[in-house]
Amino acid sequence: MKIISTIILYLSFCVGLSAEPERKGKKGGSEGRPSREEMLKKFDKDGDGKLSEEEKGELRKVMASRGRKLPPHLMEKFDKDGDGKLNEDERAEARKGMEARRQEMMEKFDKDGDGKLNPEERRAAMAARPKPGEGKKPEGKGKKDGDKKKKTQD
Repeated sequence: MKIISTIILYLSFCVGLSAEPERKGKKGGSEGRPSREEMLKKFDKDGDGKLSEEEKGELRKVMASRGRKLPPHLMEKFDKDGDGKLNEDERAEARKGMEARRQEMMEKFDKDGDGKLNPEERRAAMAARPKPGEGKKPEGKGKKDGDKKKKTQD
């Protein structure tokens, strides 16, 4: 009985050591990004625990003024002059491209045709998105299937 208790205690200790520390804020949020609670504290002026339309408008203004950058793959795609910023023409092209992509996603995943993605449709769309780092590789680049098989057989 002592051996079993010792084993259970040891396993519990190992699990405790390998557990990730608790993160503040929204689960899966990126570093430096404020949590939902912090955002409510800052923008919920009437203190009712939710953001009114006026409070949401203030939040949008602040977010827009932060000068959020596009992800690198989109910046590379739309920044034609390569200066690291989008001018008005490039921004307009980016908006058109993103709207076309949004429309494509709606046509593909909006099964009930209501113009919105319900939670089930949204999960399907999220599952179909390429993972970061994945993407279409140009022909002839990267390893071939035969190369992978040779390495695993060695």
